[in-house]
Amino acid sequence: MSATLVSKIASVSLSNQSELLLEIRKGLPFKAFEELKMALEINRKELAELLLIKDSTLTRRKNKGFLLAHESDRVIRFAKLFDQASILLQGDKNAALIWLKSPLEVLSGESPLEHAQTELGSRDVEDLIGRIRHGVFC
Repeated sequence: MSATLVSKIASVSLSNQSELLLEIRKGLPFKAFEELKMALEINRKELAELLLIKDSTLTRRKNKGFLLAHESDRVIRFAKLFDQASILLQGDKNAALIWLKSPLEVLSGESPLEHAQTELGSRDVEDLIGRIRHGVFC
């Protein structure tokens, strides 16, 4: 099995929550933003909007080389959703991308990525993935 996006971005195993938490708290390298952008196949502006980061702030983070803790947390949030969607779709990353970007009625017409901009929305998407995995109709 290939490495998860979370482990690629944070350089720690997703199963090691304490190490992941430490990485988030100290701030991920800016390359984590770039890795997520490439994985989600979206541009800088689109990802910045999903992460609720202003362009000027993003430029400062790039120059410093690190994201702040709350920004790192958001990057990991989206990486985890990508990993979960990939697992749900039997490792088909292209299918996962299509699903993550497609508006869903169950999410009030938003795509899972749009809906996951907040922690609460992200939990909705994780719950939806769990329901689909267990065959619960949405």
